Amino acid sequence: MTIYDDRVNEDRGAALPPAHDIDSAYPLVTRHESPCCERPGDIAAKAISDVLGWKWRNGDTKGFTAALTGSFELKRVEGHTEANWTPRGYAIQADLGAVTGGQASLAARARSAIKDATALLDSLKPLRPGVDPENGEGFRSLVRHELEEIRKELESPLLRVPRVDQLFLLLLGNPASAVDPDLVRGHLGELRNEFGLIGGLVNTIEEERIQTSFITLVDWVLSLYRGWLDARGRIDPFAQPETGQAPFFGPAVVALSQLMSAAAVQTEELVAALSSVSIHRGDREVLRIPDPDGGSMSLGGLLRWTYEFTCFEGRKLIEVAGKDGVDSAFLQVAERLERLVGNLPRRGDGDEQDVPGNYRATLPPGFFSSRVQRAVDELHDHLQEIVRVARPIRHGAKPADPPGPPTPPPGSGPKPPDSPPPGPAPEPPPPGPFPPSAAPVPGAPAATVEASPDLAAKRRSPRKRPEPKPAPRPE
Repeated sequence: MTIYDDRVNEDRGAALPPAHDIDSAYPLVTRHESPCCERPGDIAAKAISDVLGWKWRNGDTKGFTAALTGSFELKRVEGHTEANWTPRGYAIQADLGAVTGGQASLAARARSAIKDATALLDSLKPLRPGVDPENGEGFRSLVRHELEEIRKELESPLLRVPRVDQLFLLLLGNPASAVDPDLVRGHLGELRNEFGLIGGLVNTIEEERIQTSFITLVDWVLSLYRGWLDARGRIDPFAQPETGQAPFFGPAVVALSQLMSAAAVQTEELVAALSSVSIHRGDREVLRIPDPDGGSMSLGGLLRWTYEFTCFEGRKLIEVAGKDGVDSAFLQVAERLERLVGNLPRRGDGDEQDVPGNYRATLPPGFFSSRVQRAVDELHDHLQEIVRVARPIRHGAKPADPPGPPTPPPGSGPKPPDSPPPGPAPEPPPPGPFPPSAAPVPGAPAATVEASPDLAAKRRSPRKRPEPKPAPRPE
């Protein structure tokens, strides 16, 4: 029996009842194990996962390298290298994708501009008498810190768009009105007011050079901000479907990598929730769930498929085929999994009679507990987000051709040269000795007039020349 559900593409969690029960019939099963019983490899894997903020998986060398690079920042200090640890709050990875497109261009501009801007910032001296040195150095430190943070964000594959917006807001105040160094607000404006970097306080050429350094600093920041506005909509893959622009492939793949890692972790959470309500591995392999495209499959088979796709298969499709792999294979599998998970039976939904084809009645009551239903809903949300981010990625999409000149209405253009001019129809030629096709043309020489078709054929046929006779041989 084929079962179709019109609510496959809807939010599965919206139909769930409020979570006001505590699953008293299925208490959490906990077991205390002494540390001496744990294997050293498990202890090391757990410690590495806690430090890197990354879910350990055997054989995932690229994910380990990406997590290691993102968790530690290396600096060269006085001839030796120091590593600073950056704690991460969520176990994600960015082993796929890279900083490309508009983000890479902005990052290159930011490295060059901020390096020179920092040198100009350090060279600024106050022009206003009676300046408080501590206030001036405080604003200088704020501007330097915000410039460095903008550079770090633009170089990071895990770019946070609202944070970049906030950093520019702190630097420029209202960036829309910051069109002139004398009108800029924010911390740059506070630095200008504190140091007195305005034209009225400039007296010598050296003081004007100091003011020029501040003007150049503001111009570089404004130019970087305008570039950010131009590329912002295509850098953020999560906002792309609303902007209508094609996303850059590198940031989009980074987002897919994060979402697939979250979906893999959520699949493990769902398996743990099923085990806590006495639905173990053997039970999951025999419990049947409906397929919205027709037929059925086992619950364990769906969970294994989802985990393998989010951990290995999906990443391999992106690595080996790029955009073609996303468009022709990755998206189709993700949509199928999203429909299967979204169509899982809900609590209080459907008939509970144990009849053939009623998959809800064959599932144990623990499947409809709040903890399992909420875990299924979170997994469905992750798969929906994967489909939403992957759907706009296409290969070979070209911009539409610009419209050509408008087509003139009929009868408004120039007339063809051989059309007769408007007026009375010409009179037919008088009868003569020549046929119409051989009538003489006025003003033409008489030698060009053909008297008859036979004569014309004779003139067109080439005359065969006689072959020359051989010369007599001398005796």
